[in-house]
Amino acid sequence: MVTAAIVARRLASRGQPLSSTGAGPAVASASVPDRRASAQATAGLFPPGDVAPGPGVVRAFGAYLERTLADADAGRCEVLAHPLALLSPGATVSVRAGTSPPWWDELCARRAGARVAFRGVAGRGPAGAVRRLPLTVFDRWDPSAVPPTPPELDVLAIVTTFNEADVVGGLLSRLRADGIRVRLIDNWSTDATFDIAARRAARDPGIALERFPSGAPPTYFELEKLLTRVEDAAHRSGADWVIHHDADEVRQSPWPDVSLRRALWCVEQFGFNCVDHVVMNFRPVDERWQGTGELEEAFGWFEFGDHHAAFRQQKAWKPQPVPVRCAATGGHDAEFPGRRVFPYRFLLRHYPIRSTAHGRRKVLVERQGRFSPEERERGWHVHYDQYSEHSTFLWAPTSLHRFTTLEDLDRRLLVERLSAAALPANPFPGESVDPSPSPPLSDPGVIALDAVRLGLRAARRAVTTARRAIAR
Repeated sequence: MVTAAIVARRLASRGQPLSSTGAGPAVASASVPDRRASAQATAGLFPPGDVAPGPGVVRAFGAYLERTLADADAGRCEVLAHPLALLSPGATVSVRAGTSPPWWDELCARRAGARVAFRGVAGRGPAGAVRRLPLTVFDRWDPSAVPPTPPELDVLAIVTTFNEADVVGGLLSRLRADGIRVRLIDNWSTDATFDIAARRAARDPGIALERFPSGAPPTYFELEKLLTRVEDAAHRSGADWVIHHDADEVRQSPWPDVSLRRALWCVEQFGFNCVDHVVMNFRPVDERWQGTGELEEAFGWFEFGDHHAAFRQQKAWKPQPVPVRCAATGGHDAEFPGRRVFPYRFLLRHYPIRSTAHGRRKVLVERQGRFSPEERERGWHVHYDQYSEHSTFLWAPTSLHRFTTLEDLDRRLLVERLSAAALPANPFPGESVDPSPSPPLSDPGVIALDAVRLGLRAARRAVTTARRAIAR
């Protein structure tokens, strides 16, 4: 067993004093000016009022992992409040709050037969205004240990489109570059969407397309009928994996530098057959988008989906002997016997409105008057109801989160992007944000910070005792 004295000596030998604040390697306590500078530096990274104390975020993440692992019969998770606590060998996922040095994390992971999967911070809001806790996630799902992706792995993206001429070409290029087949189902676009896809399909056998319904343009956009066609196409595809994809989306693996196709292969090797997503709606803050270029370069500001449907986005699955059903839930929930949803959510980067001109045309002309009255009565198609001819279609950057890289995002929003837990609109019990800025003294986060102080005192006493013994 590693004693407190040994820990103290190892920390001292590496020049890393034990601290209760900060992320990554432990650092010495900041001076007052340093804390003020840190608060100013992080203030612009969080929209005003978007505050979530770290202890509440950790609790929500633990509740999410417990639910998803239990639903998939994939083991259990543990949440450790002490930053020096040892991992349980039987835990599938371990979440440890508090500052711990990387070497200690690696040692604990090896001892428990796990790995260090993610490091980040739990808690949203400016430093100094809300308690934020360093967070380390350990698990047993190592993509680098998975055998190479077999060339014959067949991943099919079923893409539904209507008037997406400015983005459909880029979508096809991204998916095909990753080795993903595409079946495009167009709902009788009135712009060049179908023509662009047809030209690409003529020279690329990995792209197939059709119009739905097959006979003539529909009077209304009837989503359930379109999704029934998606269900049928997926069941008859013969693919190893199917992704239900929209044209204005970019899908991303939860692991940096792991492609979408490779990530699905890893999920399959880990014993899961379905993937959920976290919705990130990217918003225009200027008129930069002119219908060309890469979406990721033009849009760097986003907000998490805040409708209850955004918290069920099971839009990638392995086809089953029986058809996978998604039409009745608006395409949000892939339903089939034996479903095992991977706990880490993939990223669904959504670009629904791309400029003022695009927003006015799409929302006011092409969407609002085209929705099926019957589906509207069921509560569907409400996401554009707040817009009118007087609406602005630009967002203020101060109301959004900044996105640069996945690693940078983890320093601020690791829990949210992995699980959608701790977001205020999360409908699952125990998984929403804790609105209380002052957690009770029994809170795991408070216990963690107090435990660090107590552990440091014990380590100092142990070192003093050892020195006296040596002197004697």
